Order: sequence, then C-alpha cells, then structure tokens
Amino acid sequence: MPDDFFSLLMQTFLFYDIETSGLNPAFDQVLTFACIRTDLFLNEISREEIVIRLRDDIVPSPAAFLTHRLDAKTLDAGISEYHAALKIHSILNTPQTTSIGYNSLGFDDEFLRFLFYRNLLDPYAHQFANGCGRMDMLPVTLIYYLFCTHALSWPVLENGLPTMKLEYLTRQNNFKTSGRSHEAMSDVESVVALAREFIKHGDIWTYVQSFFDKNADLKRINSLGDAKISKAYKMDMALMVSVSFGAEYGYMAPVVHVGGSFPYKNQSLWLRLDKEGLFEQVDDTQGIYDLNTIRKKPGDQLFILPVLDRFWERLSPASQKECVVNLDIIKQNRSSFNKAVDFHRNFKYPFVPDIDIDADLYQGGFFSFQDKKEIAVFHNTDDKKRYQVSQSFHSDRVRMLAQRILVRNFNVNPKNVSEFHGHLKGIWGKDSELCVKGYRQDIKRTCSGAFEELDGLTSKAEQARQEDLLAWLKSHIERLSLLFTDAS
Repeated sequence: MPDDFFSLLMQTFLFYDIETSGLNPAFDQVLTFACIRTDLFLNEISREEIVIRLRDDIVPSPAAFLTHRLDAKTLDAGISEYHAALKIHSILNTPQTTSIGYNSLGFDDEFLRFLFYRNLLDPYAHQFANGCGRMDMLPVTLIYYLFCTHALSWPVLENGLPTMKLEYLTRQNNFKTSGRSHEAMSDVESVVALAREFIKHGDIWTYVQSFFDKNADLKRINSLGDAKISKAYKMDMALMVSVSFGAEYGYMAPVVHVGGSFPYKNQSLWLRLDKEGLFEQVDDTQGIYDLNTIRKKPGDQLFILPVLDRFWERLSPASQKECVVNLDIIKQNRSSFNKAVDFHRNFKYPFVPDIDIDADLYQGGFFSFQDKKEIAVFHNTDDKKRYQVSQSFHSDRVRMLAQRILVRNFNVNPKNVSEFHGHLKGIWGKDSELCVKGYRQDIKRTCSGAFEELDGLTSKAEQARQEDLLAWLKSHIERLSLLFTDAS
C-alpha cells in the first residue's frame, strides 16, 4: 500500500462550535466549546463538550445570553478559563486535524486565537503546525448554493431572498440534532449533517477544500490574468464569493486585484466593481482615496473564482453591467485610480498607544524566543509558586498576562496586581478616561453599557419568556458593579 494511505487514515476533521459572552474576541469570553471528531469520510470518532465559568471581569452582553440562553447554573458547573484553554488548545492541535466550523473563520477562530493568547498558548499553531489546518463551512455552503443547487433544499425568507443561517438550513433539511439552535453541540451536529450532504458530491467537496490551502489559493490568484476580461482590460479580474455581499447579490461580486499590502505581507487588496459611484469618494486635490477595498489573506473565507463564462453568468445582469461601466471609468481615470491604490496598499492600521494587554495580540506581534522561554516556565511551575515566578519575568507582556491568569483562575487577589486592579476600574464604566481599549480602538463592555442594553431588551425577553434569565443578568451585573466600585 502507498505511504499516503496511512497518512490519510491519520487525518481527521474536527467540527466545532462555541458560544460566547458577547461579540468582542479580545474582551469577551468563550463559555462553551463543543466538537465532534470524524474521519475523512465523516464517520464520527469522538465528541466532547466543555463549559467554562464566567470570569468576574467579564460583563456579559444581555443580547448574547438571550440568544444562547446559558444561565448561572450551567456556567457555575464549568471549569476555569485557563484549564479550558489548555484542553481546547490540545484538541485543535492534535496532529493532522482540520478544524471546521460555520462562519468559524469570521468569528469562532478569532475568539479561540485570543483565548489562547491571553492564556499564554500559541494562538496560531492549530492553523498550520503538525499537519493541522482550517476550513469554514459557510463559504463552502455558498459554493454549493451557487453551483450545485440540488445538494440541499435552500430556505427562503418572507422577502423572497435565500438565507444561509445554520438554523434555517437545519430546519429546512430536517437535520437531526440533540438540542436547539445556538446550543454548541447541536450546532456542531448540524454542521456535520451539512457536510455529509455535501460530500455526496465528491468532486465539488474536493474542490472547495482547495480554497483553504494557502498555496493553492495563491496559485489561483496568480493565474487570474488568463481570463478573457482580464486580458481585455489588462487587470487581474476575479469573482469573489462572500456572505457579506448579501443574498440580493447572490453572495458573489466581480472584483479586481489591485496588489498586495506593503505593511502586511499576507494581505492582498481587491476592489469591488458592481457598485455605482466608484470614484465618488476619491479627490486627488484633497488627498481623499476612499475606495471600498477588500483585504484578503491566503486560505481565508473569501473565495476567489476566475472570470469564466459559467461563473460570470451567475451574476445578475445589473452587476455585469455595472462592472463593465466601472472598468471603463478606471481605464479613463488611470492616474487617480493608481494614486488611490497606492494609498490603500500603504495603509497601516492606527497604533493604539494605551491598548489593553488582553487586546494586544496583533499590535504586539508574535511572542519572542525569550517570551516563549518564560511562558514555558509559567506553565511548568507549581500553582502555588506561579505568582512569585511571574514577578521575575523580564517581558512586561508575559508577566501581565501571567498575573491576569492567576487572578482570573487561581484566586490571587486582584489588589495584589496593581495593573489588573486598574483594569477593573475601567470596566465599571463611570469614568470614560479609564475605559479599557481594544485593538480596533473599541472599548471593553462596561456595567453602564450592559444596563443600557438590558433596558432595551426587556420586551424581547418577555416575548420569549426569558424573564428569569433577564433577572439573573441584571442581578449579576449589579454584583459586578459593586465589585468594580470597590476596585475604585
């Protein structure tokens, strides 16, 4: 037997889902993690659920809790975030694992990245190391919707437009699950059921997996100039598939590749061509170059297709017409277009000088070799000695993250960690100067903000008969407010 046969036997898919305390990956918390591991033929091998205790420095988003309905009884029975992070990191980093979610590259994976980072674990290893990789079933579903319509029964909303929401796909196709939507394991079961329908169409299943291969993705991008319309306009044209384009556009739009980012070598830039007023926000004299650019990384959830006739025909006549109009505008205004492109290729995200350490994954960059040595010491030290050891760390970043781990998971008094004590003051929300700032120049949810959100959700909770959950959220946030008042 060939050697690669045994390699295939080792490879597995890990379908997973998470529920969270809110929508901010840097500041909100993963609360439940569920997964099902299968072989490459989607036969189940194992499954696991992890529930995580809600940290005392997390102000929950009432809207998130009214969606997933996790309550105090469930969360109080969970394990600490640090121990959960160790387990989840080990599961995703099992050699030859391809982790798969639904909109996971747009949501879940970033949450896990920040979970790993703030618990001093490698945030990226599960993406590439030891034969591991990632897939996202949402863009895969779009490809089947566009080019293999008989694979599923497609749900349609009252407005006549299709929807790609997992709960609607599950109901429309009678997928059997063990619970309701927005329960992590139930959603994982839905995604596995979805994949089992898609794998019946083997050629397409093999094709869509190539979109998550960085080398295959780059090769596809580098060959765009071979298409007929690309040659006509001497530009690298493509069709991009993304749920962000919306059902009214059929989740697909014509784009032009305008080059790579200079500061961020893993980003390519694309300009959407089916929108009116392409140059309305471009003014050479004022130095305004507000083009609607799309940033893509190799192997991400933005799928690139060549402008072949069979793909082009899937665009609406209006999109096709607007694309040609905009290409002619670019041709006639090449100098302004090139200046706008240069502006975007040189663009750098604003530096946040007072960013909170929890949010400093991207701005702070990768852990250094010295950082990793201190991180290893932290993980390998006895629990009772970790605080003392952390005080000797030379890296401010590692020391602060380590001490936050100890406060959050090992009952170290926050008053003994002055930096974290200040963090709690910012979550109270009474002093705008003390707010906890994120990498998007956003702020961590405060008690004040959560109370405002609660007021707006009262009637919604009553309609859904979730008054008990709302009452618990209110009392919990009030308790946190008193705790943070004491920190002040």
